[in-house]
Amino acid sequence: MNDISNVKVSQLTDEQITQAWKKLQDMGVSEQDAYKILIQKGMPPDQVEALKDRITLLGLNKNQQVKLIPEKKKVDFSREENDSVLKPLIVKPRSGGGPSTDLQVYGADFFNQVDIRFEPNFSVATPKGYILGPGDEIIVLLTGLNESTQRIKISPDGNASMDHAGIVYVNGFTIEQATNLIKSRMAKVYPALNSGQTHLTVNLGNTRSIKITILGEVKAPGSYTMSSLSTLFNALYNSGGPNTNGSLRYIELIRNNRLYKTVDFYSFLQKGLLDGNIRLEDQDVIRIPVYKKRVSINGEVKNPAIFELKENESLEELIDYAGGYTDIAYKGVAKIDQINALQREVKDVPSNLFLNYIPHNGDLVQIGAITDRYTNRIILEGSVYRPGVYELTAGFTLAQLLKNAQGLKPDAYMGRGYIKRTLPNLEKDLISFKPGDIINGKNDIPLFREDSVVILNQDIFTSNQKVIIEGFVRKPSVFTYRKGLRLADVIAMAGGFADEAANHHVEVSRIIQNESDTVANKLVQTFTVNMDTLLGAKNDIELQPMDFIYVPRLVNYRSLGNVSVKGEVVFPGDYAVQRRDETVIDFLKRAGGITPYGSLENAQVYRKGTRVNVDLNTTTNHDSTTNRKMILLPGDSVYIPRVISYVEVSGAVNNPQFISYNGHRFKYYINAAAGATENARLKGAYIKYPDGLNMPVRHFLFFRNYPSVKPGSKIIVPEKTPDSRFKINFGDIGGIAAALTAIVSIIAILHK
Repeated sequence: MNDISNVKVSQLTDEQITQAWKKLQDMGVSEQDAYKILIQKGMPPDQVEALKDRITLLGLNKNQQVKLIPEKKKVDFSREENDSVLKPLIVKPRSGGGPSTDLQVYGADFFNQVDIRFEPNFSVATPKGYILGPGDEIIVLLTGLNESTQRIKISPDGNASMDHAGIVYVNGFTIEQATNLIKSRMAKVYPALNSGQTHLTVNLGNTRSIKITILGEVKAPGSYTMSSLSTLFNALYNSGGPNTNGSLRYIELIRNNRLYKTVDFYSFLQKGLLDGNIRLEDQDVIRIPVYKKRVSINGEVKNPAIFELKENESLEELIDYAGGYTDIAYKGVAKIDQINALQREVKDVPSNLFLNYIPHNGDLVQIGAITDRYTNRIILEGSVYRPGVYELTAGFTLAQLLKNAQGLKPDAYMGRGYIKRTLPNLEKDLISFKPGDIINGKNDIPLFREDSVVILNQDIFTSNQKVIIEGFVRKPSVFTYRKGLRLADVIAMAGGFADEAANHHVEVSRIIQNESDTVANKLVQTFTVNMDTLLGAKNDIELQPMDFIYVPRLVNYRSLGNVSVKGEVVFPGDYAVQRRDETVIDFLKRAGGITPYGSLENAQVYRKGTRVNVDLNTTTNHDSTTNRKMILLPGDSVYIPRVISYVEVSGAVNNPQFISYNGHRFKYYINAAAGATENARLKGAYIKYPDGLNMPVRHFLFFRNYPSVKPGSKIIVPEKTPDSRFKINFGDIGGIAAALTAIVSIIAILHK
């Protein structure tokens, strides 16, 4: 206790450990407190843990009553799910031979399914036959009199180093063999293992990675790094499976340079058996050879495909691989398209030889369907109570068939029926009869197989004639003509007249049935009917088939429409159109006239949102009479602006402002706004009048014509832009020079 910091627990004997434990008991402290005291005295924590293990192994603390029970060391018994696979790239397969059909090779698409995986199951119990190797981790568990748990990773030399027991070589041994080796070594430290008071269990922890090689006719041949729990199917799936030439029936697993097993993948595909799903070992080789024999089967089987057959497998087994026959398959014979030494040939194999017939490589097997003919079928259709398919028996006649069908319907045509029959030489025959005679027991007809009996309906002899009504009725429609149908009936069935209908001028058009052999000019007769006088009267017009009725609209009927009058009027608002010829002035009068602040000359009229150029000032417009009499339509609007005695100057001027109107010209108001700025483009200036019209500055050579200014106008001077700078080319210079020459010539002539 005086030099406890230098104590090595592994160098102490069991007697020394026992003496130290008794001294701790004599101090009257608990086991946990004792360990804390040792740490406070300077004992390293790893040596404290080693002392704790030695005390537990010697069983000194088994009957010790301590205040605090030490918590057992928790050991994770799970395995890491390291299912990552290092694999080479998929190579393009070589084109193979075999049957030249559009069928798919059976089983090839299985390896393309994204929902099917073959990852190793890391949660399974420790396989007894699992062979340990470098990189594996084992869990050594002692229970009973001695309790201990260790996770030991096998070194690259194949050794497992255990506490107190030393090193055990376990490389190449199974879990069961390694358990016996470890038990014999640990029995020297734990004698209770020999007496059975202590039990030893060895489980597999995290697994190592192994390397395997896949070669032959596979989509991605090469070397793979996988988990040691991986199986043959896992490796096949990760390699993409066999290519177009690869075999699924003779997959070879080579281990230690010897053929370990040949796997038939069809046993899994057909029956779900996993007997070939062998767990792989390091340096295993999987070889997929070229297929030996492939046979196609098509037609009436449940799974048409290209199947790989073994040498002794028969046609019967091929049909079983294809899922068997469909419901309509003809099972009596199979047609085989076969390749011989020089050319193709066809063979018909009867069903009694299916079990013994061995198909050849490249054969095309076709299973046909039964014919679509019945041996005893009779079809009855038409105007009978129970149409359908009936059984043909010996001596079956037409009268018996109609009796079995519960007789004819009242609308059946009694004058003619017929039987459609196919003769033995495949000629088509038609037999006519009178249904009335058959019902009365006369002229009965015997029936044959596949006869089709048709009973006609009287409706087919009656034309489906119509009467049409259009125009201003509530429900314009097409009605079926019936005898006795009158004009008032059709109007009532159409919902009656609409509100705007001219019921005094109903027009009826009728086709003229001209039976002469000469070409007639007039084809339709039209007459007008006043329904105000005929409705309810006895002389109501009776219609004929194909009559066309049109109800026009009242001449003076118009839907209610408004004109909006706003601005400086006495009563602004929406006014209904009273007459066809109401003008702007008429609506202004109905609105109470213009207020003292309104400007008639600046009145604005809009139609469908677009301004109409109308000048209502009689003193300025030579054509004012026409403008003042402009007729307004429903939806138009009139706006009377307020009289404004100012002129607004804005844009590229030094002092934008409102200036009192005093009749001056355009430049006066520009100068009154402190003139244009340096960036002003005066030739692009324009004026916006209060009536909505715009007038730009006009140009002729070097002269500018400025528009006149009115009260309420707005002068806008834009700024220069890079595109608006003065640009002149040689053509412009030539034109200007010619103009100047002409002006000088004119001045000279006038001077003389």
